[in-house]
Amino acid sequence: MNFQVNLQGVIDLLSNHLYSDPGVFIRELLQNGIDAVTARKRLGQEFEGEVRVEVFSSNTISFSDNGCGLTEKEIEQFLAKIGSSTKREDQDLADDYIGQFGVGLLSCFVVSEEIVLITRSSNGEGDSLEWRGKPDGTYSIKKLERQVPVGTTIYLKAKTDYEEYFEFYRLRELLEKYGEFLPTPIILTEDNYELNVNTSIPPWNMDKQEAMDFVEETAYSKPMDIISLTSVIGGVKGIASILPYAVSLQDEKKHRVYLKGMLLSDKMSNVLPPWAFFVNGIINTENLRPTASREAFQENDLFFSVRDELGECIKNYLIELSQENQELFKRIVLVHYASIKTMAVEDEELYELFIQHLSFETSFGDLKMAEILENHTHLLVAPTLDEFRQVARVAKAQDLMVINGGYVHDLDLVLNLRNVKDDISVDVLDILEFANRFKELNVMEKQETRPFLDYSNEILRSFQCRSVVRWFEPADIPVLYNTNQEVNFFKLAEESEKEANPLFAEAVRVIKNELYDQPFARLCYNYNNPIVRKAMESRDLEAQKACIELFYTQALLLGNHPLSSAELSMMNESLFHFMNMGLDRMPEVEQ
Repeated sequence: MNFQVNLQGVIDLLSNHLYSDPGVFIRELLQNGIDAVTARKRLGQEFEGEVRVEVFSSNTISFSDNGCGLTEKEIEQFLAKIGSSTKREDQDLADDYIGQFGVGLLSCFVVSEEIVLITRSSNGEGDSLEWRGKPDGTYSIKKLERQVPVGTTIYLKAKTDYEEYFEFYRLRELLEKYGEFLPTPIILTEDNYELNVNTSIPPWNMDKQEAMDFVEETAYSKPMDIISLTSVIGGVKGIASILPYAVSLQDEKKHRVYLKGMLLSDKMSNVLPPWAFFVNGIINTENLRPTASREAFQENDLFFSVRDELGECIKNYLIELSQENQELFKRIVLVHYASIKTMAVEDEELYELFIQHLSFETSFGDLKMAEILENHTHLLVAPTLDEFRQVARVAKAQDLMVINGGYVHDLDLVLNLRNVKDDISVDVLDILEFANRFKELNVMEKQETRPFLDYSNEILRSFQCRSVVRWFEPADIPVLYNTNQEVNFFKLAEESEKEANPLFAEAVRVIKNELYDQPFARLCYNYNNPIVRKAMESRDLEAQKACIELFYTQALLLGNHPLSSAELSMMNESLFHFMNMGLDRMPEVEQ
């Protein structure tokens, strides 16, 4: 038994799912016409191939080619069987053809209720034939008494709501879009007016200046430069224009891709490597296989090999540019900084090329890596922006080069220096151990400060914070609060545990207490700060308590850390304590 095919359902599938726009019927008819001309030339017949599109009244058009035409047997074989294709008979010859799936003609049913095809084969049989097909699956074939030229003509009349696709201006737009660079002449006519659609030179055959002008005219912005793209195994020729403005990593790339001169898509995003999003490609291929919709390529081994080859073209261009045109090279780095960071992370060769020119946020300000390495052989990299901000000012005073690794790719870029620079050491900053880099107190100073530290630990224990005392610069910073993501997670978990329902609170408690050891943040008092010294020397425990609470909450605020309700309440109480002390000591004002 055979499957029963609902042709109307297939047409609905084509229009709503396979093809992105009803106008692709023009591309399908162009493809059939160009392939028919190619097939006739393969027979060795001498003729000037052409495709003609004529606009008639009543929203009717004809689409003609002087290619190989069809016999009655071929009509039965290829037009009456969905999925059958004339190009499959000889796979060795199929590389010369654009289409291979045998569903293209069905796209005409998306815009027309009937397809009328007039044809005469070039193989010498000589019969002129008419084929009429309808979307309900019925068709008819008859021999014509009059002799028609060799080739095929298709007549279509627009469905309601599709009339615009049968108007001259819209047809011209679609024919130019899909067939502008096809080698076979395409002629559009209406009444006595005749227009040759495809007289342009393809951009992949232009010199650099012509390609620059072409991109500027079509994209309305002048590219920074043009990169030549080639792939031997993919039969690819093309160009990549370097965008004159920065683009987001999330922006969808829209490369224009052609198959044997026929536009497949002007929105293809994956034909170039993902890191190459600072260029727009215009690419023509002879060998890659299209999908059934002919709006993308089959992602097979050949496809990925071609993409790698095109990526090598871009890399080689950048390497040569760095040697021959430093000014342009630096401008490209400046404009496409984020893109180049992505490239450098993924490719060792590009990493060595670009790393010197990339800028990083450091404890000494924004610097290029070349400037960083001039004066520092030991680098610390903070894995998060929050951790970098906690230590940046203090690190500079200690002459420590700390680099912010919290931005996209920066951590990997800095750590990779260990693989390419033998004389450079790079360590990931342990934020909770950062205070250990400061000068320790002597034995006597430690004894003097021990009661204060014990008191501070007692007060701050509930906030998961422990205290140390060190000498460090600058002296105007009384305390330094260091925390990491693990500590922050525990604090957040505790807040959630207090506010959650019993079941959820129990789940949080299990995660917090049984799966992890409780971590502690670090509050480092600066023994170089006069206020800290006074607080430690005070024998007033209430005043000391208020100082500790203010030191802690001030450090949170200076580090842009959020305050919990308990921490906010503690800050207010300690502030009120000192306000009351000051007000109580003020002399009474005489009445």
